[in-house]
Amino acid sequence: MFSNALEKIMLLIVSFIICTSLNAQDKERIIKISDLDSLHREYYGLATEESYIVHNKLLKQSKKLSYDKGILSAYKSLVWQHGTSKRANLDSVLHYADLFETKIATKSIQEDTTLIRELQLPDYYLNKGQILANGFGLPEQGLESYFKVYPLIPKGNVRLSIAYNISISQIYYHKFQYDKALEVLTPLLKDTVGLGSFIKKRLLENISANYVQKEMPEKSYPLHKALLDLAIKDNKSYEIWWTKNKLANDYFRLGDVQRAIDSALVVRKNCLENNFHQLVFNNTAYLSTFYHAAGDLDKAIAYRKEAIQLASGAEYKKDTYNRLAEYYMEKKQYLNAIDVYKKKGALVDSLRANEKKALSSYIDSNIKLLKEKQKSQQMLFDMELLEIKNKKQELYYLSISAILVSIILLLGSILLFRKYKKGEKVIEVLKSNEKKLLEEKITLRENELEASAIALSRRIEMLTLIKNELDEIKKPQIPKLEEAKSKINNLIKSASDMSIITKRIESEYPTMSAKLLNKYPNLSDTQIRYCLLTKMNLSIKETATILNVTPNTVKVARSRLKKKLDIPPDISIKMFLDKLSKE
Repeated sequence: MFSNALEKIMLLIVSFIICTSLNAQDKERIIKISDLDSLHREYYGLATEESYIVHNKLLKQSKKLSYDKGILSAYKSLVWQHGTSKRANLDSVLHYADLFETKIATKSIQEDTTLIRELQLPDYYLNKGQILANGFGLPEQGLESYFKVYPLIPKGNVRLSIAYNISISQIYYHKFQYDKALEVLTPLLKDTVGLGSFIKKRLLENISANYVQKEMPEKSYPLHKALLDLAIKDNKSYEIWWTKNKLANDYFRLGDVQRAIDSALVVRKNCLENNFHQLVFNNTAYLSTFYHAAGDLDKAIAYRKEAIQLASGAEYKKDTYNRLAEYYMEKKQYLNAIDVYKKKGALVDSLRANEKKALSSYIDSNIKLLKEKQKSQQMLFDMELLEIKNKKQELYYLSISAILVSIILLLGSILLFRKYKKGEKVIEVLKSNEKKLLEEKITLRENELEASAIALSRRIEMLTLIKNELDEIKKPQIPKLEEAKSKINNLIKSASDMSIITKRIESEYPTMSAKLLNKYPNLSDTQIRYCLLTKMNLSIKETATILNVTPNTVKVARSRLKKKLDIPPDISIKMFLDKLSKE
């Protein structure tokens, strides 16, 4: 009897220690969670390398704490990061968007009202739609995201309602359906009294943009005047000059060419002084058009050539090439016009290739994510069944313990503990199998990428060999042969385009570049490229072929890279990078 009483006392002491430890952990968790929320708010909406590193760290920390709001906030931030940064990546946007939406689907709107409200779901779907439609040129996919916004807009929330309608109108704008866009936007002007300055300006900007495309300056001019008044009231310098630039175009459309030129030159002077780069492009394009209308072809050509250098998007460049070629034709400089049309043709081919790639990536990503979701749901179902069985066993032994004496209760507790351990082992086996599946999948994808890179290297090598053999044919000159040489050169250049190769590698190792930059901030883009190609296990010859350099250059670059990374002599760069990726 004494031993039984002693065992009970020991159990009570152990329980007290465990409860005290859990309480201490909860206090620590509250402090960490408050810090996580603060950092999320500070870095949300940014698209810098620093914000990318911070969001990934916050995601890891939130997972360790099993903090759902932190995990969801990190996914939401990474969708924005990969959609708006300089190295925008459609695969990454779709990946994190799927993780966010899958996790949200497990939450009950009624039970998790506070969480749902804090995550601002309508704003998330609006941002995602704008990234897909405006950032990647996928209006249909953007519209699909916008449709999810409408049921989530609270009654009486004018701001969200207008933002939703503006987003819908932008889809029509992209499809050149300006009348339909105006049908959506114009009624919203009737009730703008309670709107903030920001929403009112967005509404006026989108309506005026459609009237500009319809070449209706009598409609766009008063809207631009209203925008100028709001910008002056808010003391927003950039918005003031942006609107004045649009007003210069209105003067031109209204027939006052000289006033348009004078106004545009004033805007240009201010833009150059304040480094308003995007505005300088629009202003330069306008000036070219205005001088062309005034009959000064030399200035029209000069400003149009400058606009090509300033253009940030492919669509803007395409239109600028068209205008420049037309001006050369008018001046009867036909060779210059032909050269411009060739550049435009190459740009159009590039645009089409990017559109095909984006659509293909979108479809492939959806299929992969659907399969992964099915696997994840099956694993969750298996684990839930196992947990239900464990709970049934617990209830069974608890009912026995209420009837039996203290000794039988102790024996029952031991049996229950054993059963529970068995259940834990089964769960551990399931988790281990899941981890092995993921590791095998990663290895398979790495092997596929390595094989693709080697195939690409051999293709470039073969094309180069063919080109060299053709170059040996000196005389007589055959036009068809020269044309074939040119096509082979273009094939070699397109196959050696490192921007495409790098994006594909970075989509495979999304955190590799960030880890290298975080640990070795002095690494150049070229050195990071060598690291990624080495991580793929490519030989010196294959790397040299892809980068269009000599094998000796690759050897020297790897040697310098090894010194810069401070890698010991007995460890290869590949081993070093494999270890780094697992950290």
